[in-house]
Amino acid sequence: RRIERRMALLSLGRDKAMTYLQVLQGDRAELERLAKDLLIHVTGFFRDPKVFDHLAKVIIPETVRNHALDQPLRIWIAGCSTGEEAYSLAMLFREQIAHEKRSIKLQVFASDVDADAIAVARDGLYPESSVGDVSQERLARFFSREGNHYKVSPDLRACVVFTVQDVLADPPFSRLDFVSCRNLLIYLGSEAQAKVVALFHFALREGGLLLLGSAETVGSLEGRFEIISKQDRIYRTVGRSRLRDVGRLKTSSDSSRVLRPGQIETPAKQVAMAELCRRLVLETFAPAAILINAKNECVYSLGPTHRYLRLAQGHPTQDILAMAQGGLRTKLRSAIHQAASAQKVIVVPGGQVDRDGSLVDFEINIRSVNEGGDAHMLVCFVDGKARSSIPVRSSLPVEVARVAELESELEATRTELQGAIHNLELSSEEQKAINEEALSVNEEYQSTNEELLTSKEELQSLNEELTALNGQLQETLDRQRTTANDLQNILFSTDVATLFLDTNLNIRFYTPATRSLFNVIPTDVGRPLADLNSLSADTALTEDARSVLSGLTPIEREIETQHDIWFIRRILPYRTQDDKVEGVVITFTDVSERKTIKRDLEEAKQQAEQATIAKSRFLAAASHDLRQPLQTLTLLQALLVRCVDGEKAPKLVGKLGDTLAAMSSMLNTLLDINQIEAGVVHATPITFPINELLQRLRDEFAYHAQAQRLELRVVPCSLHVHSDPALLEQMLRNLLSNALKYTKAGKVLLGCRR
Repeated sequence: RRIERRMALLSLGRDKAMTYLQVLQGDRAELERLAKDLLIHVTGFFRDPKVFDHLAKVIIPETVRNHALDQPLRIWIAGCSTGEEAYSLAMLFREQIAHEKRSIKLQVFASDVDADAIAVARDGLYPESSVGDVSQERLARFFSREGNHYKVSPDLRACVVFTVQDVLADPPFSRLDFVSCRNLLIYLGSEAQAKVVALFHFALREGGLLLLGSAETVGSLEGRFEIISKQDRIYRTVGRSRLRDVGRLKTSSDSSRVLRPGQIETPAKQVAMAELCRRLVLETFAPAAILINAKNECVYSLGPTHRYLRLAQGHPTQDILAMAQGGLRTKLRSAIHQAASAQKVIVVPGGQVDRDGSLVDFEINIRSVNEGGDAHMLVCFVDGKARSSIPVRSSLPVEVARVAELESELEATRTELQGAIHNLELSSEEQKAINEEALSVNEEYQSTNEELLTSKEELQSLNEELTALNGQLQETLDRQRTTANDLQNILFSTDVATLFLDTNLNIRFYTPATRSLFNVIPTDVGRPLADLNSLSADTALTEDARSVLSGLTPIEREIETQHDIWFIRRILPYRTQDDKVEGVVITFTDVSERKTIKRDLEEAKQQAEQATIAKSRFLAAASHDLRQPLQTLTLLQALLVRCVDGEKAPKLVGKLGDTLAAMSSMLNTLLDINQIEAGVVHATPITFPINELLQRLRDEFAYHAQAQRLELRVVPCSLHVHSDPALLEQMLRNLLSNALKYTKAGKVLLGCRR
């Protein structure tokens, strides 16, 4: 079927087999394509779950428990295809070894004749659709996800060895505990199957297990295997075999080979005589015989077949009908057809053949032969009595015999014609079936073509999406480059010494300003922080970094360098975007100028305090010194009040008294201010009418307002206020004094309202 398919793809009919053979001989690529077509890859993870379930629950636990610890557990998967079955068995054995807690080395050998399939198996990358029968636990343990694919873990991959091997031609593995060969034997002939089974028996240790496909058996057990599970096709090895025992199994092509002298031992004389007798009898009395297969091809010939058959012109062929001449071909075809249909011995007249100048009648004797499941036929050409070649006068009996012979030939021709008609009808039915199949295949091709067109459109759409995604990724990459450049420029331009450390306190990155604190060079990246020589007396740096890593709490300290330069050292956790801590960040900010300003401020504060103390002393002394003459003026004013007469003099003396009182009040205010600054004055609030205070201030400042040519207006008020009368009076007096002093024109209004 595969060959016919390849011929159909090359527009060659079924009758163009020789033409296709010439194509194969001249076209290496077509030969490779045919070889690929003949290789069938049907496999999967844990294919046939019932079998793998029985292996996991019964067979593998028993094998692991009974295996010696000092020997590796060796497994061979023959015909592994793309490796799914090999990995499935490796997973089951590894799980059981881990469950039993036994230290057993697992060796898995997987072989296949297809090098491309082995390359896929070695890569261990399978699409998501291929791992549908693998449990989530096994996916998590033995695979890693890569996009829409799953890749076999390195541990599982390391225990499986893949190799290209032909089980019929290459030497097998040996000392094996388990062999799996599922769905390979069904593609081999019976003799090849027997050879492969014998190879497996040789490769297995005594007691080793053999797993076959559901449609396969080991054939005749012959004391080599015993059945463990007939349903699951599991067998156990019995006894041992040698490699030369395997070599005794010959394929059909081996039987036609001539043994060279020295390859077998010289037989005994009796055996030699018996063989000589048999050969002489065959050469003398045996008819010409040919063994043909179902395709009418000569498999083996015996006797003088050259008398009846001739090599056909053109390309060499083994077809017996092509080698038959004239009418013999028709008779031979009819007889072969009858023998194949009736399954019995068919004898038909063959005609006459010239032997040593005499015409000899012969018959065609055909019988079916079934050997090893293959259908063959034995065609014999049996000679009759020889006729004289000297012409004689014809007589009636001769004519009657000739008529009988012609009638027999006519009957054979009719039979052959009926067979040919029957074959033609069968061929017509087959042609109809082929036509229907061709129509179905054509519809499938059309459907496939439509699917391919759809896939092409999907691929074009996917290509556009990938192009757009590539553009987005390029834009993202450009933004990341710009961001990285911005961050680098920020770090390098701030003049802030910054150190990035990983979780082991090794240097990951540093800014140029860090060189002012540490003797660091570019090759120090990756070295521990403790190896650097610090220019500051910061002995707690390493310990603080470890504390931040463990507690995730920032630490800030002031440190001083050897040149009297001060820094604020901050240590913070280095956090990633997913809020993971992968180290610490250490920054050193120069605060020397701030320290200087702070020191200057403290000195200025001390000077101000000293000036305040001096001022207080001055005010106390000045107040005391001024109070004496003021008291004298007050006494003189009192005497003037008693001595002066007239209307104006008393008013002037009264004004003088008010001025003296104001001066006394100012001196008291200075003393009170000094006491306030010293913190020894305390207010004593009471409730009193405000109008008296306002009238008193009006009388006191009326003369000053008149002198300044200003109008002083005091609004009468009946309200009561809650305050210290003396302090409130001092405040209002100062306000009025300033108002009259700095008002150039207009009026000054004094009052109180709620």
